[in-house]
Parts: sequence; structure tokens; C-alpha cells
Amino acid sequence: MRVAAIFVAGAIFAQAQTKNPEWAERMILEVRSSSFPELRNRDIRVRQFDSSTDYFQARFGIWRFLTLRRMQYVIRVNAADALRAASEDGRRAIIAHELAHVAYYAKGNRLRLFGLIRLASQGCRERFEKRADLDALRRGYAQGLKAYRVWLYQQVTGGVLDEKKRDYLTPEEIDAIQRPNGK
Repeated sequence: MRVAAIFVAGAIFAQAQTKNPEWAERMILEVRSSSFPELRNRDIRVRQFDSSTDYFQARFGIWRFLTLRRMQYVIRVNAADALRAASEDGRRAIIAHELAHVAYYAKGNRLRLFGLIRLASQGCRERFEKRADLDALRRGYAQGLKAYRVWLYQQVTGGVLDEKKRDYLTPEEIDAIQRPNGK
């Protein structure tokens, strides 16, 4: 009986992981084609996940990486209905942030991806995330990224909020970067 319950739970988990939000697939395709020409021939999938603190994540296929097969990348989108309340420009901008991660993963030699193990350290994670933010800003997503962060700050509290403000560009930092001569 226990094995059957585990099998059923696994099947439900697999089904939930393959259910893709249509709006996210469409939006990722639009942002990718308009702003990330270097990803045109990359295999990028969309998957849904559940989290109370994260709404988007970019990953690469570990198994494909280890077996030296053609790389596959995944943009994970939170299943929460709350995400639909974020502005469309904000969602586009955070997708640009995630695609900046994919562009980093896809660039160059696979061996350098082993260096991502350093993301376990706070300082490396902060630099990695802010680099993706800066890439999204360079590609024209500043106002949307600012709107997304304002929305995000209303969704999380306490230590998670502090972590988000530390690891990613804040609306104030985005404004400062966007001002001519940083004034």
C-alpha cells in the first residue's frame, strides 16, 4: 500500500511539474525572441513549481550536463495565482532576468558551470543575481524590473524580504543606475 501511495504521489508530482502556464510560455517566447537573439537555437522549457518565496527560476538540465548531451534549460514559473497580480511589464522584466541566467549558462564551456557551486555563498549569489538584473536593464527592462520588485516586496516578509533586497537590485538602485551619470 505504501509503495502505491508513493507511486501515485510521484505521478501527481510529475503531472504538476509538466503543467505549463500558457501565459508564461507565450511571454518567455516573446521576451526571448525580442531581446535574446543568442538564445534562438537553445532548448528552453517552461515548468511550473510551488514556492512561498520565489516566483521564477532558471535552471539547466543536470543530467544532460553530466552525460554531455545537448543542453536543455528550464524557466520555472510559480504556480501561485498571486503571480498574475504582478504587472505584465514586471513579469516580462523578471523573465528577462531569468533569460539572462540562461544566456550565462549557455555561453562558453560547460566546465565553468561547475563554478556555480559557489552560489551557496551569499556574496557570489548576490553578484550572480545582480549581474542578471544588470543584463535585463541593458536590454530595456528597467521600469518593468522596478515594478516587479515593488510587487515582490509586498509578497514576502522578514528575512526573505531582506534577502531579496540584498541579492537583487532594489527599485532605488535601478533608478540610480538609470539616471544619466548616476546622479
